[in-house]
Amino acid sequence: MIARLTADTQRDLLRGIAWFEKISTGLGDQFELEFYRALDRIKSDPYLFAPNHTGYRPCRLKRFTAVVYFRIDEELIIVVGLFTSGEDERNLTDRLLDSR
Repeated sequence: MIARLTADTQRDLLRGIAWFEKISTGLGDQFELEFYRALDRIKSDPYLFAPNHTGYRPCRLKRFTAVVYFRIDEELIIVVGLFTSGEDERNLTDRLLDSR
């Protein structure tokens, strides 16, 4: 399947890369790589990830404490957010409504 990142998700990814890079040189690159690995897992079998209470499907990154949220729209995967631990996921609700 094809995946499309919303503008919010692209900003989330860039913000996460920058944040991890501040912690340690090269860690931002590793975070980005792990995000794309999760995206590959999603694309290979998106139905493996069950919808949660929001109706969207979460996929946890394996190495970092972050979650990718997506939905399936026929043959398209729409990635609506990337949240790291400590972020207020209540902001996800507004995004989810905007992505429909």
